[in-house]
Amino acid sequence: MTRRRTTERRPEPRDRGALLVYTAVTTIVGLGSLVWAAATFPIDDAISLTAAGGREGILLGLVFWIAIGLLGGTRVERMQGHGVLTFHLPFIIAAIAVGGPAAGGIVALVSTIERRELREVPWYGTVANHAHLTLSAVVGGVVLIGIEGTLGTLLPDKPQAVALIAIIAGGALLTLIAISLAAGTVHLRDGLTRNQLTRLYDTSYRATAATEVVLGWILAYTYTALGWWAALVAAILVLAVWQSHDATTISHHDPMTGLLNRSGFDIRLTQAIDDSQRHDRLGALLAIDLDGFKAINDLNGHPMGDEVLRVVGERLQASIRMTDAARLGGDEFGVLLVDLPNVATARRLAKRVHDAIAKPMDIDGRAFHVGASIGVYLIERARKPPTTGLVLKLADQLMYEAKAAGGGVRFSDRAGDVLHTPSEGLAPIR
Repeated sequence: MTRRRTTERRPEPRDRGALLVYTAVTTIVGLGSLVWAAATFPIDDAISLTAAGGREGILLGLVFWIAIGLLGGTRVERMQGHGVLTFHLPFIIAAIAVGGPAAGGIVALVSTIERRELREVPWYGTVANHAHLTLSAVVGGVVLIGIEGTLGTLLPDKPQAVALIAIIAGGALLTLIAISLAAGTVHLRDGLTRNQLTRLYDTSYRATAATEVVLGWILAYTYTALGWWAALVAAILVLAVWQSHDATTISHHDPMTGLLNRSGFDIRLTQAIDDSQRHDRLGALLAIDLDGFKAINDLNGHPMGDEVLRVVGERLQASIRMTDAARLGGDEFGVLLVDLPNVATARRLAKRVHDAIAKPMDIDGRAFHVGASIGVYLIERARKPPTTGLVLKLADQLMYEAKAAGGGVRFSDRAGDVLHTPSEGLAPIR
């Protein structure tokens, strides 16, 4: 099926002026660091793809790592953005390990280009993303060289152990700087609090980052140990890891919307329930059913209905960034809110989700409108923790109550309060 054109407008940054200043400063520092590294640290011949080394061999080596990085961007495009394992960090880490800070900076600057980013991210955001990774690579490479020099003197008979420690330390610092710079952008763009920023980099994200650092070391070791055919082995290793990871990721996501599917969402919901019991953290499950969707399907056909579902999926992801959203089946969706500071925040976010779905949407120049019935069930510490199935059932009951009342949000909290916002204009606008 040919993909239809939607005209979803990107939300404006919360603090545009501060974001532009932050972007300008970090971009100048990031690109300046690469110029400094190129003047200070010659690119190591170890990155060469020819036995003779020299400029041609070094250039071919850089081209190889850049090509692998660009291939990673294509993979993310195909995966619709989810699944960051072996995205770009392993290639950057391997490049700084075998070629030095300047080589790593060049690979970071160029290999992270991807079509999805160029289409969806404002130009200044794209420049900043590449500058942030460039700065991270240069600093990580300098630290790696420093650790290798220091430990090499102390442990002259254990070069492999020294290399392992240096690469892991440099890679970890690279990752930390990149995450910190990205957190600054997200804070200024979305106005997130410290707790919300912490949520961005949860346990699974940190585990993924650690995996990428280790894979970077494996790629660097493979590249330097095997000789002229190292590039082929490294590429095969990357593709094997991708295929294994992608199979798992795809099995937990809905192919139409890119959101989690029911099995993937159940895993996250189970984790949230366990979190609420172990750490007394407040969460909320939003059970969502679209109002007026059947009329769109009946009058315009299933292909148009599929486009509406895709737009709803995009709006769920954009309305509350870095949360877990799922398509549970048909026109039913779920949103999981975790680590909430209070009930009022859950109520506010639920209304934001409702309002985002209810906005008119433009598909191929035609305007459509759906409403939403949302049931919100709080996930709290309890003497007898609820099962995943029970939480879903109770949220569904609240959603059906909202639908029976004409749509909107049905919210049951500790005080028994109910927030109801009826949906309007459920018929498609032609």
